[in-house]
Amino acid sequence: MGIYLFLIFLFFTALISLTIYISAKNKKEDSYTNLEIEEWDCPVCGFHIQAGSKCIYCDTKKPT
Repeated sequence: MGIYLFLIFLFFTALISLTIYISAKNKKEDSYTNLEIEEWDCPVCGFHIQAGSKCIYCDTKKPT
């Protein structure tokens, strides 16, 4: 019975290790590196935008 528990443990450890290896290998670029997080007020509708470069209500681009 002890050898079966060891084999099951070994199988799940190998499966988890393989999953971690594949997910780390396929990770390309962090999608949050290019996020604009400066707060600004939309000049057209006055909405306060907390993140992004476009107003979600009137599609106005952030003034430079």
